[in-house]
Amino acid sequence: MESKALLAFALWLCVETRAAAAGFPSIALVPPTLSVRKDILTIMANTTLQITCRGQQDLDWLWPNNQNSSEERVEVTACSDDFFCKILRIPKVIGNDTGTYKCFYRGTNMTSVVYVSVQDSRSPFIGSVSDEHGVVYLTENKNKTVVIPCRGSISNLNVSLYARYPEKRFVPDGSRIFWDSEKGFTIPSYMISYAGVVICEAKINDEVYQSIMYIVVIVGYKIYDVALSSPHGIELSVGEKLVLNCTATTELNVGLNFNWQCPSLKHQHKKIVNRDIKPLPGTDAKKFLSTLTIDGVTRSDQGLYVCSASSGRMTKKNSTFVRVHAKPFVAFDSSMESLVEATVGDLVKIPVKYLGYPTPEIKWYKNGRLIESNYTIKVGHSLMIMEVSEKDTGNYTVILTNPVSKEKQSHVVSLVVNVPPQIGEKALIAPMDSYRYGTTQTLTCTVYANPPLHHVHWYWQLEEECSYEPSQATTSPYICKEWRTVEDFQGGNKIEVNKNQYALIEGRNKTVSTLVIQAANVSALYKCEAVNKAGRGERVISFHVTKGPEIIVQPAPQPTEQESVSLWCHADRATFENLTWYKVGPQPPLVHMGEQLMPVCKNLDVLWKLNATVFSNSTNDILVMEFQNVSLQDQGEYVCSAQDRKTKKRHCMVRQLTVLERMAPVITGNLENQTTSIGETIEVACTAFANPPPQITWFKDNETLVEDSGIVLKDGNQNLTIRRVRKEDEGLYTCQACNVLGCARVETFFIIEGAQAKTNLEVIILVGTAVIAMFFWLLLVIILRTVKRASEGELKTGYLSIVMDPDEMPLDERCERLPYDASKWEFPRDRLKLGKPLGRGAFGQVIEADAFGIDKTATCKTVAVKMLKEGATHSEHRALMSELKILIHIGHHLNVVNLLGACTKPGGPLMVIVEFCKFGNLSTYLRGKRNEFVPYKTKGARFRPGKDYVGEISVDLKRRLDSITSSQSSASSGFVEEKSLSDVEEEEASEELYKDFLTLEHLICYSFQVAKGMEFLASRKCIHRDLAARNILLSEKNVVKICDFGLARDIYKDPDYVRKGDARLPLKWMAPETIFDRVYTIQSDVWSFGVLLWEIFSLGASPYPGVKIDEEFCRRLKEGTRMRSPDYTTPEMYQTMLDCWHEEPSQRPTFSELVEHLGNLLQANAQQDGKDYIVLPISETLSMEEDSGLSLPTSPVSCMEEEEVCDPKFHYDNTAGISQYLQNSKRKSRPVSVKTFEDIPLEEPEVKVILDDNQTDSGMVLASEELKTLEDRTKLAPSFSGMMPSKSRESVGSEGSNQTSGYQSGYHSDDTDTTVYSSEEAELLKLVEAAQQPGSGPALSSPPV
Repeated sequence: MESKALLAFALWLCVETRAAAAGFPSIALVPPTLSVRKDILTIMANTTLQITCRGQQDLDWLWPNNQNSSEERVEVTACSDDFFCKILRIPKVIGNDTGTYKCFYRGTNMTSVVYVSVQDSRSPFIGSVSDEHGVVYLTENKNKTVVIPCRGSISNLNVSLYARYPEKRFVPDGSRIFWDSEKGFTIPSYMISYAGVVICEAKINDEVYQSIMYIVVIVGYKIYDVALSSPHGIELSVGEKLVLNCTATTELNVGLNFNWQCPSLKHQHKKIVNRDIKPLPGTDAKKFLSTLTIDGVTRSDQGLYVCSASSGRMTKKNSTFVRVHAKPFVAFDSSMESLVEATVGDLVKIPVKYLGYPTPEIKWYKNGRLIESNYTIKVGHSLMIMEVSEKDTGNYTVILTNPVSKEKQSHVVSLVVNVPPQIGEKALIAPMDSYRYGTTQTLTCTVYANPPLHHVHWYWQLEEECSYEPSQATTSPYICKEWRTVEDFQGGNKIEVNKNQYALIEGRNKTVSTLVIQAANVSALYKCEAVNKAGRGERVISFHVTKGPEIIVQPAPQPTEQESVSLWCHADRATFENLTWYKVGPQPPLVHMGEQLMPVCKNLDVLWKLNATVFSNSTNDILVMEFQNVSLQDQGEYVCSAQDRKTKKRHCMVRQLTVLERMAPVITGNLENQTTSIGETIEVACTAFANPPPQITWFKDNETLVEDSGIVLKDGNQNLTIRRVRKEDEGLYTCQACNVLGCARVETFFIIEGAQAKTNLEVIILVGTAVIAMFFWLLLVIILRTVKRASEGELKTGYLSIVMDPDEMPLDERCERLPYDASKWEFPRDRLKLGKPLGRGAFGQVIEADAFGIDKTATCKTVAVKMLKEGATHSEHRALMSELKILIHIGHHLNVVNLLGACTKPGGPLMVIVEFCKFGNLSTYLRGKRNEFVPYKTKGARFRPGKDYVGEISVDLKRRLDSITSSQSSASSGFVEEKSLSDVEEEEASEELYKDFLTLEHLICYSFQVAKGMEFLASRKCIHRDLAARNILLSEKNVVKICDFGLARDIYKDPDYVRKGDARLPLKWMAPETIFDRVYTIQSDVWSFGVLLWEIFSLGASPYPGVKIDEEFCRRLKEGTRMRSPDYTTPEMYQTMLDCWHEEPSQRPTFSELVEHLGNLLQANAQQDGKDYIVLPISETLSMEEDSGLSLPTSPVSCMEEEEVCDPKFHYDNTAGISQYLQNSKRKSRPVSVKTFEDIPLEEPEVKVILDDNQTDSGMVLASEELKTLEDRTKLAPSFSGMMPSKSRESVGSEGSNQTSGYQSGYHSDDTDTTVYSSEEAELLKLVEAAQQPGSGPALSSPPV
């Protein structure tokens, strides 16, 4: 049988294959054929059911309950006569066998169906014999029907539905309720929604049959929300774990299906877990959670993740974006702000805009200091300042740190806080005082604003044209329809003066606008209005004029509480009568809202009338109101009213009575113990405040101290001075301040050191000698001032070299208006101990001094003090003060002699305290090093052809170097200090340093530093005007500093800097345009810098050697004749000098270009010396980056020397030198071959001491008359080319000129009290320090102290 079936199958397969190969269509597949041809087959119970199914492929049967694997009654067998045939056979069928029977092809949906109904009267409901119960699900839709699946084995049963509880029966009605044996009982869901269970019942032959019990369950479908754990996106890096939680919130009895949509459909590490969350008691919502987990994400997992939850009738979804980074990183967004402007009182919020993963750590700094959150400022992902004030202005730095990679990024935000105009008088109590008729009155408005004011304008209006509205609390209570300018005073009071002044008040620059009323004739309102960028401010002044009585407060204008005070009202008896006192209440009852402004006299009925006493004299009636034990409640406005005898018109005068509160004595500050020597003076101040004023008493060792010889008590005993102290003056001193409320005491102890005082005879002799010396000194001062007295109307000219460029400086920063912050720069004179003089000029002098605590520590520091000579005029005092202000404005730099403090308070001379440079000026130093100069530290190097100079050190030179002592070199610096232990150590170090050689690299380094300093001065719009080697000081660690001789001058009123009077000019260093046109510019400083280079590379020689400085010299200079090359220079450096001496100022290099060029030459020189590069250390300090405002050098240069060069031949290498400098410049370089002055050898000059105080330079000067003649001749005389050498030697005074009379001040840092170098300066300082390190080549030798 089996073989036949296999044969038939093979035959059929062969036919199909051949038909397909031949192109014939295959046999069409038809549904299987059943042996039962009916759709419904009805059989009786206990009979056998047999159905045969035939088809064209493999067949399978599906019958009711065939999912039950334990069903053994059903038999499915193959037919014996056909391969594709199967027979289904069930013996003894029962009612539960009723249902649909399907025969179908395997793997297809093609079926044949027959419904078999087993008629079993003993079990009319299918499944009724089972003990299981069913479930019927209902929804809230009332119009929907539900089917209870109580199917029957008999088609014509009479079925009803029994529901409970409560019990209710439903019978089919043929329309809404009906029963079908194949489906069950159909009924609208709302009819049984109340029930717990339902049962189908049928009655056969008076016997009741029931179906299984069905539990009624009401099913919800509403989904309230679907939320993802990170709705705003997730960021990860490759390899990290991704966990997404999708939470769905639904009503009760809801079933959900979750579905995830991911960018990467196939991921071997992806895992999804769904679970229910147990609802909390009392809640009517249910939550479902689906968790998506990817253990190690890749870049392909980046994208949108969508979670959808479906309950069948409702679907909701939510999504989030997952960004996968290749690695952790952090960076600022380009939209991050760098400048934020705000107005005082605003809420400032600066958000941090960044890109990065993971979330970086954020820290905020202000001016280098970490900011912590408090009640006014919050830091984090944004900087928030609640009510910004002016002190919040500054640089804020935010630093982002990646927590994984530790990468850091920083960004600086500058916060500028603008202040609208604030009028100081508005903060005071507005008095209601009236102004007497015909008097001159002054009205002021003191305005502070930032940025500065655009303008301050004054307006006025007649009193009767305005109204008074006291409810206008935020603005002025006076309302005027229009205002008139003070220039239009027709019908009003004549204005005498209307001007604005600038003053430093309470540490702020304020504008004081003053309006002077010549005669008070008309009652009016005056308004000052101030406007700036941030807003506007105004003040309205009630100017009420009266001809009536006059009020006087006795005994003092401002009494103290519990004192007796009286108000006197004077009125002319012939003119006035009925004098009456009134008091104005807390609320000024002048007028009603919106009414016209009325004087007090027209509203007396609402004032408080007071009792007073009347006195009379020959002309006046006096109404006196007395206060016994006046109190604070008595203060206020008082009105005296008088009636005109003829017109019966009332005239009033208002007076503000202010009562001061009583206060017990308070002594400010603690007195410090003092130690002094016999014969000196002790001064101590005891400042006490009290009300009533205190009585101050001094005690010595608990005994009352009275004034005696040498003991002086001043200013109400507040200041105690003991002159010529003696040993018996030692003891405990007590200051006691007392009034009626009590006493306050402070104590101090005086320690007197030294031997006993001299005898009276010795004192008399000393005093007499001092008096005689003083007399002669005064006589000398009078003579000198008579000879040199200048015009007192303006500042003396010719004092200060460094000035501000008038074309660059704004008007409000000119000399007269530059501020001086005493709290920052003032230094007590008593902590300054003056020493020996360092130098003297025409009008000033420089003195060495010891300053105690000037660097905010308890140490003593040697400084230089610049001050005027005895008998200086007022204009010279103003000149030195102007210099101080200009130098404060200039700022701080490493290569400038910097300001340390000043003494400006009355009671002593004006002093400017600057840094002390103990090695003197560069010119003297270079001359002293001529015999120790070698271009490179090489044994076989020769300097240049034609010179008798050999780099190899001679035996004589070695012997002389070994014999140098400190005493031999001390004179070269011009400064000698007293030797302490530390000084001796420094002296030994200096001696060791002095034994080394001076090289070409040192000369270039000096030039580079001077260029850096001048670059800084140029950036501050400053012109030096006297740049020369004598004005370059040498400090420790080989740092050179630019200084300045002389005092300040008023250069602002004269843009061309025309020198007046008999001035003496340093012509050798002056540019042609300065000599002939009196024009000083930054480019004229470049000319002087070229001369300074000549001085450096001639090792201190005087410029233009052997040339007579006269009119002919000036003309030759203007025609293009230049100095010859100095003896110790290089071709590149001489070309640089020629570029600086270009006849056209615009064609000269700028100092920035010179800095870059000299840096390149320094680098090239280092390479020539055998070094591949020079390391430039970088010091990155946060506060320097934020506050210094200075950039790093543009070229990697240094003054370091690292190793000796063994190249036996000396040569020049121009790599990265002048060629690059010229290529980057727009100027045309001139050839080295130029017309020069005759090369006359210069003998070594002897140093001469010039005692003339008027000598300010080398002596190569022309008087003003000579200059005028020179200018006139220049216009007439033709040019000439020949120039004879002068037979006279030049003055050598410049080489022996004053080395120290030109200290010039600089700046402290703006943010700290101690000196802070910028990052640029710190690098340069490290540069020059490196030159002294062992093994790094010859360091610069400096004269020891």
